[in-house]
Amino acid sequence: NNYMVRAANSGARCLKVANSEPRPDLILLDIQMPEMNGYEVLKELKQNPATKNIPVIFVTASETTEDEEKGLKLGAVDFIVKPIRPAILLVRIKTQLLIKQAEEVLRNQNKLLECNIIESEQRFKHVIEAVPSAIYETSLPDLNLFFFCSKMDQDTGINHQQFNKGVLNWYEQIHPEDKNRIKQQILAFSQKNVATFQLEYRMFHVDKENIMWFEDNGTIEYNSVGKAEKIFGALIPINNRKQAEQKLLESFEATIKAVSQALGKRDPYTATHQSNCARIAKAIAEHLKFDTEMINGIYQAAAIHDIGKIYLPSEILNKPSKLSAAEYGLIKTHVQVGCDIIKDVKFPWSIADAISQHHERLDGSGYPNALKENEICIEAKILAVADVVDAMFSDRPYRRGFGIDAALSEIESNCG
Repeated sequence: NNYMVRAANSGARCLKVANSEPRPDLILLDIQMPEMNGYEVLKELKQNPATKNIPVIFVTASETTEDEEKGLKLGAVDFIVKPIRPAILLVRIKTQLLIKQAEEVLRNQNKLLECNIIESEQRFKHVIEAVPSAIYETSLPDLNLFFFCSKMDQDTGINHQQFNKGVLNWYEQIHPEDKNRIKQQILAFSQKNVATFQLEYRMFHVDKENIMWFEDNGTIEYNSVGKAEKIFGALIPINNRKQAEQKLLESFEATIKAVSQALGKRDPYTATHQSNCARIAKAIAEHLKFDTEMINGIYQAAAIHDIGKIYLPSEILNKPSKLSAAEYGLIKTHVQVGCDIIKDVKFPWSIADAISQHHERLDGSGYPNALKENEICIEAKILAVADVVDAMFSDRPYRRGFGIDAALSEIESNCG
């Protein structure tokens, strides 16, 4: 059978042979032997890392169940009672050698897999360290982080391990004004099977004084039945960008204020009217619970919505009597003129649309394009309401104001 056999006449000799090269592929072991019995030899073999995986078959004259159970419990792979039948012994040896070979293949594959996993983890670690964002993984719907890299430690002053170990919840550290909105948006995304999202929110530094802005780019993972289970995301600190945006915003607001003041020098009534409309439009937007950026955009649009009147003759603007059809037609051009003046300015709000549409009406009776219903942007609809309320409430060069009750009645009778 092409087996090379090495004999040992004692337990001690067996251990010496087992620990020498070449090591045996299988050991046939008796229980009763000089110096050490078979159980003691087996214990020694199993305690030694170099020999613990060598299969051992007891070949003994003992027929008791207790001896067999003891041998198998200690780690023997088989128990054969003498007298032996050579053919059966050889089959059982071959079986155990095949099992041993298979186990060695599996062990080698596992070692290779472990090496590959370690290499992959190292590559992943290098990738994480190379990108400027902080990689995270969180569960849904409880929003508990179970992986968070160390990139945010410096920005937040919080050790990332506090999130990994569940001591802190990242989403609970979000600024109070943003926290509920962000959590609701993420859960809404997951319920609508949205694949990716991008959110911006603030967090307090651990010192509770400095505020940090983050951009959260997430990908939602769904299971086979479409249930959201995890978010894999990347957090990017955007404080510098937000500071630049704030400076640009202040510049836009200063520009709008300058334009409004320029019109005020020529037409004080229009300047006052624009200021009133801005306050009314802002109040409406706040009542509708629009976000801060939307509210500011509506306010800024209302503050210069009649800027086109700067091109109209002051005699018409301040005429103390009713306008003729030709004069009214000229007045109506202020909408398009105003849009043309600011259309090339890259405002962060829909100011050009609000200005060009603030005289449109839901039934299509407005101007300049007779737009209807959903063709009119929400900013223009709010501005139109504010415009009508202040125009009817305030005194004009050719008439006294109608009062707030009349203005509100006009709005109610023409609402969509």
